[in-house]
Amino acid sequence: AGYVPWWIFDRGFTKTVLKEWGCAVDDDNLIIPIKDRKSRLVGWVTRQYDRNPKYLYSKGLKKSQVLFGEHKIKPSPFICITEGTLDTMWLDQHGYSSVAILGVSLSRSQQEALIKLPTDELVLCLDNDEAGQIGTNRAMTCLSKSFVVSYVQIPNGYKDVQDIKDEKIIKELINSRTFW
Repeated sequence: AGYVPWWIFDRGFTKTVLKEWGCAVDDDNLIIPIKDRKSRLVGWVTRQYDRNPKYLYSKGLKKSQVLFGEHKIKPSPFICITEGTLDTMWLDQHGYSSVAILGVSLSRSQQEALIKLPTDELVLCLDNDEAGQIGTNRAMTCLSKSFVVSYVQIPNGYKDVQDIKDEKIIKELINSRTFW
């Protein structure tokens, strides 16, 4: 009991954050529970180490119907939107309110859930690839009717916000976000 695979700590996560998010371990895989806004378990995602696909979602999980992390959100000047669970957990570990859309596409149901979040601004922190850029553009168009929308430009050399280990870079990235 208490074993956590080395690669999870190599990514920079603390035991405290893993406990707060209710994570578990199966062999060398990280199991991350997915809860709805009322904290009910609706599924889980398994982050596999060194296997493809990297992420396995539980059977029956309707990713398009949930915002990962929504149950933890408290009123905030802005809330970050990421693609993945680890990105949201990473931003949370660094003191930023965040939810993940569990992919690059923003569904109608997720848009409706975002509108209910206690904030005036959404900060898009999608991955630094072509799909992330397309997702950012689509999300800005959809969400700008209801919120101030901004986005971060992840520096070259980083795939996503979870790749950025230096807390100063994360802070600078969010503080220098671009408003749409």
